[in-house]
Amino acid sequence: MDYAANLAHFLLGKTESVCGLWSGKLTSSEQRELFGRVIGKGRIVIDGHNEIIFNRVRVCFGRDYDDRNITRWANL
Repeated sequence: MDYAANLAHFLLGKTESVCGLWSGKLTSSEQRELFGRVIGKGRIVIDGHNEIIFNRVRVCFGRDYDDRNITRWANL
């Protein structure tokens, strides 16, 4: 299965651009269908310009964010 193509199609539907930036929550089953694995809980960010996906988590009592599980589309 070509997960990079799935991500590009997903971004095209959500942002009207393959190079768009989308962030939101996805269930674990939605993540498996879209990426082929679970990235994590919390906000998932899909960056079409840099072709990466990552999990953005609140830290420091909700005042800051930490980007975790940064994965390039080519490595899916």
